[in-house]
Order: sequence, then structure tokens, then C-alpha cells
Amino acid sequence: MRRLEQIWERWGAWFLLGLLAASLVPILLLGRYDWASADDFCYGILPRLALEQGESFWAAVARTVSSYYRTWQGSFMSLLLMSLTPVAFSEYAYWITPAVMLGSLCLGTFKLTDTLVRRVFCRGESKNWKLTVEIAAPLLLMSIQCAPWPKDSFFWWNGAVYYTFTYGIMLLLVERLFALRCAGTRRKKLWAVLPALPAALLVGGSNYVCALLAVLLTALFMLDFLLRDRPRLAWAAWPALVLFGSFAASVLAPGNQFRQATLAPPIGAWEAVVKSILKAREDCLSWPNWPIVLGFVLMIPALWRLTEGVKFRFPLPAGFSVFSFLLFAAENAPHFYAVDSAGPGRLRSIVFYSFFWLVLSNLWYWLGWLRRVLPAPEGRRQALRRAARAGMLLTLAALVGTTLFYRYLPGFTSMRCARALADGSAAAYFAQQEARLTQLRDPAARNVVLPPIETRPPLLYNGDAGADPLNWRNNVMRVFYGKDSLTVARTTPPG
Repeated sequence: MRRLEQIWERWGAWFLLGLLAASLVPILLLGRYDWASADDFCYGILPRLALEQGESFWAAVARTVSSYYRTWQGSFMSLLLMSLTPVAFSEYAYWITPAVMLGSLCLGTFKLTDTLVRRVFCRGESKNWKLTVEIAAPLLLMSIQCAPWPKDSFFWWNGAVYYTFTYGIMLLLVERLFALRCAGTRRKKLWAVLPALPAALLVGGSNYVCALLAVLLTALFMLDFLLRDRPRLAWAAWPALVLFGSFAASVLAPGNQFRQATLAPPIGAWEAVVKSILKAREDCLSWPNWPIVLGFVLMIPALWRLTEGVKFRFPLPAGFSVFSFLLFAAENAPHFYAVDSAGPGRLRSIVFYSFFWLVLSNLWYWLGWLRRVLPAPEGRRQALRRAARAGMLLTLAALVGTTLFYRYLPGFTSMRCARALADGSAAAYFAQQEARLTQLRDPAARNVVLPPIETRPPLLYNGDAGADPLNWRNNVMRVFYGKDSLTVARTTPPG
């Protein structure tokens, strides 16, 4: 067992990094066959037209943001990102979508974890980069591989940039607030605050799930600075003002009022709170599976180390669990209040990512409390730590073969991507989309009839235009490509 522990201490972090990198390869390769759809065309119309006619691209982006802000939705920073859809530049640029979404998610997770590990809990111990990896890599593996809605989370620009990308930026904003808390010099405080300003603007002016959670967390930081370190309060006030201001500008947008008029009246605030809590409870009971449970079990030794040098006494662990759960549940409130539902898959994805931070923080807190109430001599602690690590590795060996590979592995996002690549469905889907471009790009073809997409890989296919030229999908494609009419119909018998 000792030998096994030594091998893990030396190579474990490298193994996890390699596993994470390898797991991303099929996702990025499948992105090669990704294609724009639905709302991508809506928000890309004016930017695309500006590029084709040699007009100001950024003026077209500004007109797009202004128009939707006044008539449809207030999240102006998300409107900016959605108008930068790759299809506005080229249909063949859409492969960048999963790379951008995974990049934001991975960067935010690693950066926040590293700051917590090396600056908050193990300050001054730079060698703990391996501990960062032992926490961040499993978090990402679980978040990505077990994602319930990977199509909308990684492969659809409009849906993913609104939620997954912004979620990664929100993690960076929280990380900068922790960095401000640890900064000891004026230069470090500036380096904490200045990057937080654009992050706060983007998050506050984006989806209301991330924006509300960021506002609540920032308010907690402000309260902590007020009670314990008032000189930092003035520094934190700048990103807080940007965040609160952009959030207010988003909520009070005239487009929200116009859009709400087309929907059912919002439910009461207290009813939304109750439904949010009940939904959060349901999520906490339904989302864990054996791979997720196994992932957190394997993280216990690393989390135990993070409780070692912390002066905090970990009081009232049950109270912490309730409070953190309510923060988690608050993410459900905006959509319940607006339309009395938990939201579409692309929105639920970021609640899913947050679930892992909820479990992680509670696991760390309860381990810290356990360390304080059950003190032991250092020798016994080391023995317990070795026994725990050996037990984790034995648990991994026992459960991987029996549950992970045979039952859950086929449903992992990377395996689903690999199957779409191997069976040729992704390539066939791309070829069928590509074949349509001849008509769509032909200026002489004013009334186009497109063949239907016959091959529909679940991770790539996001709906299509139909036989009705008045359908909204038909109409936005028609305007995007400058046609008089656009329909989808089979012109020759299949096969």
C-alpha cells in the first residue's frame, strides 16, 4: 500500500491531467463537424451583412444588441457574445464552438481551484499545484462527461455562450475576489480588481442564473470585508458596482417587459423560492451516480489535506450545508419566477456544474469539522491519511470495472462523441449541411428548396427549417442568406 501511495503522490496529478486532456480530444474532434442552427442565424444577420458589404462590423453588432435589448431580452453582454456567432464569419468557423466553451469552463475551474488551494488554504506552498489538479481535474471530468445536455452545453454557440461560457467567467470573477482577499500589496490588489471589472460586466449583463449567483457571492465578500477587513472594502466596491449596475441594467431592460407580455404572468416571488428549493432538492437526489460518487470519494484525501493548515474552526457544519444549499437553489429562482419552470437544458447545465461545487464545499467543510472534533497525534493523522488514500485507490480499482465501464462509460460525453465519429454519422451530417451551401450562396437562387438533413447525430443536430416558409427557423435562414423564400422538402426519393 505504501508503494501504491508513493506512485500516486508522484504520478497521480499527471495521470489526471492526461486523462482530462484525452477525454477532451473526441469532443474537440467532433466539433470539426459542428454546424450553426436556429438562433445562431438570428443574432448573426447584421454582423454577417456588414462583413459582406464592407460596412462596420462593430456597428452591426451594436445594432443587434440594441435591437434585442429594446424588444426581447435585457442580457446585453450575452447579446454581444451571441452576435459574435462563428457563422457570421464563415460556416466553416463553427468548429471553434466546443473549444471556446470547454476553454472557459476549464480555465475558470482550474483558476478558482488553484487560488483556493495555494493562496487561501495552503498559502505560500507553491508545490501544491498537484493538489490543485487532484481537485480541479475530477471536477471537470464529472462536469463534462456526465453532462445531461452536452449538445446545448458545448456544441451550440447561441445556447452555450449564454450559459456555459458565462459560467466559466463567473468562476474567474469569484477567483479574483478571493485573490483580493489574499492580496498583500497594492500591486496585487490592483491585479485582483482590474480583471474583475470586465468579468463583472460580462456576468452581470448575462444570464440571470450566473448573474444572481454572482451578486449573492459578491455581497458575501462585501460583508466579510466590512466586518473583518474594511480597507479591502473600497477595492471590492469597484467590481461590485460594475456587477450590480450591469445586473440592474439587464433586469430593467425594456425588452424584458415586452417579452414577458408574450408569456404567462410571472408567479409570486415566494412561490418561485419554494419551487426553486424543491427543484434543488430533486437535483441533489437525482444527479449523483456511481462515477460521481466515486469521483468525490477519491477526492477525500486531497480535501482532507486542505483542512490541515486552516485556522478556521468549521463551526456549525449543518448550518453551512443549509446555507450553501440555499445559494445553490437560488440559481433556479429567475426562471421559475419568469415562466414557472426550471428552464431548458442549456440553462440547467450551469446548475449542474454548480452542483459539484456544492458537494465539494460541503465535503471539505465536514472533513474540517471532523478534524477539529476528533483531534489525533500527528503520527496517527499520517497513518489515517495513508490508509484513506490506499482505500480510495482500492475503491477505484473495485468500482471502475464493475460500474464505470460496463454501465456508465457508454453514456459519457467523450464516448458519445467517439461513436458519432466512428460510425460516420458526424461526417455524413456535415456533408449534408455543406451540400446546401451551393444553393444558399447562389445569388441567382431566390426561392430555395433545401433537402432535409437525413443524418441527425444527437450531439450535433439542433433542429432544422421545415416545409412551412413562415416558420421562424425558415425565416431567419432566409434573411441570413438573403433569399425570397426558403423551404425544406425532399425532391427525390430517399436512397
